[in-house]
Amino acid sequence: MLAAAMVFASCSPKQSEWSDPQKWYQSGNGFDAEKTDVLYLVSTEVVSATDENGDTSWRSRLIEEDMEAIKGEIAWVEQNMFYGDFNLIAPFYHQLTFTTLTQDPGNNCDEEYRKVADEVCDAFDYYMANKNGGRPFIIAGFSQGAMLTLDLLRHMSDEQYSRMIACYTIGYRLSEEDLKNPHIKAAKGEGDTGVVISFNSSQTREAIWPLVSADAAVCINPMNWKTDSTPATLSFNETTNTVRIDPETNVLLVETDDPDYYRSFYELAPFFLDAGVSRDNLHHWDLLFYASRIHDNALLRTENARQGK
Repeated sequence: MLAAAMVFASCSPKQSEWSDPQKWYQSGNGFDAEKTDVLYLVSTEVVSATDENGDTSWRSRLIEEDMEAIKGEIAWVEQNMFYGDFNLIAPFYHQLTFTTLTQDPGNNCDEEYRKVADEVCDAFDYYMANKNGGRPFIIAGFSQGAMLTLDLLRHMSDEQYSRMIACYTIGYRLSEEDLKNPHIKAAKGEGDTGVVISFNSSQTREAIWPLVSADAAVCINPMNWKTDSTPATLSFNETTNTVRIDPETNVLLVETDDPDYYRSFYELAPFFLDAGVSRDNLHHWDLLFYASRIHDNALLRTENARQGK
């Protein structure tokens, strides 16, 4: 990771007032109580932020530019992953910026992340008290949002956990320490419920990004729902790929017939390269590769939960 290159101001955005509808993503699909809710936590969409004085801020202020990017990801997830088959519910939280996560990943960052996690837990509490209505639900998140799903699992009550169908922790690892928590149980197959589905993708072992993959204790392959190294074929945008779990790192290794197709992305997002991320890392594609697989799997796990499996 990069060494800290700047002094961060102590910026503390006010906690969102969750009773305000504008603090939540407004789906064009409306709400249907017969459908399962998906509480989705967005990834790091804000590269950097400044406060009112022009000083660098640890967290997004949710200004108009930030909101445009955040809403764009949530809308993509609704359209390409959960479709109209679920109620997509997403809070607008003051996420850590990409610069904060990658340039100062020490104690100061940990303190600020705790504030973000507390805010998201507040949003979850509001959702449970005012939106959920006692129904089964799914949690999902990508990247920073995936990190936060683990905080929600540690935060929720046993009764709430008993109604959680599954948690999709996309693009972030499960460690041995995480698995000590009784609410954090790794998925073992395609249809088990009350479990966490976790995976990260990379072209090579050397390209693994430690920030999201270090100390991974388990992994599941969303192309075949195996937890061993059984390979599966993935077709994506005219590329042909083989996906398998590396048993040494518990990361998905993706062998592709066109590695340069994926490497070229980093010309559009050089801040990844500035943070030391390898061009052969595939973190950006953890949503894109597996969206339809997650959709179908969420339907299956929902049906299994209804049948008490």
